[in-house]
Amino acid sequence: MGNRKYILWAIIVISLYFTLAAFLTGCYTAKKAEQQVNKANDNFPAVVAKLARDKYPCTDLLRPDTAILYRDTLVYIDCPDSIPATFEVVRRDTVNNIVTKTVRVPVTLPIRERVITKWYEDSAKLKLAQIALNGLHKDTARMQARIATLQAQSKRRGTENWIWRAIAISLIVWQGIKLWNRMTTIKMKAI
Repeated sequence: MGNRKYILWAIIVISLYFTLAAFLTGCYTAKKAEQQVNKANDNFPAVVAKLARDKYPCTDLLRPDTAILYRDTLVYIDCPDSIPATFEVVRRDTVNNIVTKTVRVPVTLPIRERVITKWYEDSAKLKLAQIALNGLHKDTARMQARIATLQAQSKRRGTENWIWRAIAISLIVWQGIKLWNRMTTIKMKAI
């Protein structure tokens, strides 16, 4: 009977150790999550890439920048044959027997170009920044609440200090009056 009792206690203790070990190893931490993501990326990179692309797509950051540039371009304009030049074009109209000579004159004209630059940012980076910002907002709210409670305590203690100062001053004045009365009063003994 005695051995059974020890065996039963040993089984209970061992099962408690296993239960405790299961609880302690079952914690899901950020390091464990990173290991699992790395393992999934090593074994199934297509699935991880699709999941990451779906969860964190690239998004436009701010507004697109537009730059307007002006540059000069060379254009040839047909002018009547008043200025002799090497850019001659002769047109013959055989029906009306007219020969037209035109000169192509080079002219520089400004042309407007628009260059649109779009900025893209990784959504995962934006998500991490948003998480950090939310954490800072929570910290700020917690600190402001703590400041408010400390200010209330300080105000209360300041009021208490003034009350104690008033009590101390009144006791000092009272003791001073008693001392003054003792010093100025002459006591005579009756004989």
